Amino acid sequence: MSEDLRRAILYGMPCGALASLIFREGTLWLLHYVAKVMPLAALITTPGWHGLPWVAWFMVLGAAGGFFIALFLRLIFLPDLICGAVLGLAAGFLVPQYLPRSTPDWVPWLTGAAWGWGTAFLLRPLALRGRF
Repeated sequence: MSEDLRRAILYGMPCGALASLIFREGTLWLLHYVAKVMPLAALITTPGWHGLPWVAWFMVLGAAGGFFIALFLRLIFLPDLICGAVLGLAAGFLVPQYLPRSTPDWVPWLTGAAWGWGTAFLLRPLALRGRF
C-alpha cells in the first residue's frame, strides 16, 4: 500500500495541478472565445483567499484531487480516462467554482470533467498501473 500512496503523491499531485491550469482554464477560455457562452470575468485572475489568485487556488485543489484520482486509478482497474472524467464531474459538483452569475449551470460540470479527464490523460504516460 505504501508504494500506491507514494506513486499517487509523486505523480498525481503535479498532474492534477497541471490539469487544472491546462484543461480547466483552457475549457473556460474556449467557452469564452469560441463558444461565446462565458463572460470574460471568468478568465480574470482576481484575488481569492489570502490574496492568492483563484487560478492558484484551483491548482492547489487540483493537486489534492489529482492525488485521489491517481490513488483511485492505482487501486481500481477501470478505464482511466472515463473514470477521470467521472471523478472530475463529481469534483466539479462538490468544489465551489467561483464563476460569474451569468455562467450557464452546466459549465462547472464541464470544467470539472475536463480537469478530471486531463488529470487521467497526464497520468497515462507515467505508467501509474505498472510495477517496477
